[in-house]
Amino acid sequence: MQRVEGRDYVPVTDVARFYGLTELIPQPEKTLLLRSPQRELTVIQDSREASINGIKHWLCFPVINVNGTLHVSRMDLGKTLEPAFRPEKIEGFAPFSIVVLDPGHGGHDRGALSPYASEKDFTLDLARRVRDRLRQRGFTVVMTRNSDAFIELATRARIANRQRNSIFVSLHFNSTDTNPNANGAEIFCTTPRGAPSTDYGNLRGRDMIGEKGNESDMESFALACAIQHAIVGKNAPLDRGVKRARFAVLRLTEKPAVLIEGGFLSNAAEARQIANPAWRDKLADAIVEGIQAYRRLAEQRLAPKMAAEYRTGVPKSPNILQKFEGSKAD
Repeated sequence: MQRVEGRDYVPVTDVARFYGLTELIPQPEKTLLLRSPQRELTVIQDSREASINGIKHWLCFPVINVNGTLHVSRMDLGKTLEPAFRPEKIEGFAPFSIVVLDPGHGGHDRGALSPYASEKDFTLDLARRVRDRLRQRGFTVVMTRNSDAFIELATRARIANRQRNSIFVSLHFNSTDTNPNANGAEIFCTTPRGAPSTDYGNLRGRDMIGEKGNESDMESFALACAIQHAIVGKNAPLDRGVKRARFAVLRLTEKPAVLIEGGFLSNAAEARQIANPAWRDKLADAIVEGIQAYRRLAEQRLAPKMAAEYRTGVPKSPNILQKFEGSKAD
């Protein structure tokens, strides 16, 4: 372990050895790809972008080069790599029967705009589709809004916090004024205390303050991964990854919470897709699949399916998991 600028870092080679990532795949300079039959990891020197098990992730801190060896921060080892590789080892899971669905925006807050409708309309429609599917599977569903009403962000979090044995899923669609070609799906969970959010490069004072959401940040991360693998595996959008943020609905919610950005209304092709009810059905199916996968994880400690498994229907080899079952790091 190396200490650099007051932060502990671990060699990627040590991480790979522990998780059984024994196959080194040649890559361009500064990029390292390691894999096994069960897991895969790609990291890039001086970058926070990584790929874990075929899904893009944004690390808390950039990968650094120390004496010719790439290192990841100790925080990322504990808060990103370990829960992504072994979600079944996360402590603190609780069974849940209630899903709080939060259709973004509403009322005078229209959200992003497209030639077809406003974000507030699409999020409410998507939430109703997800709600109906969840109810069919035995979940109780609470909606933060079920009409074209404006609900304060703090109120949305309070609605979630009133529900025992629950998780919180906020639904949105993306937009940008600078890149009309931007597309794809991404999902946010709470930023760990002591780390900058994905959209910020440097630590700020507020990053060191504990938020309510940090009490469930590991479970929120696992929920985000389960849903993103389902969306990418079943629907094959551009994968924009699992990200961290301190959005009000995430930092104020005292239970596993995620915010989904289902696509870009500012992208002409994606806006047409989002306006198609059949496409929204497919997105709703994937979200429900991810929630169900997280429920199995929380209640039975069964690791969620990866995106590749959704595509092929063939589970990854269990050999590596069996090999590390008795590891001293369990």
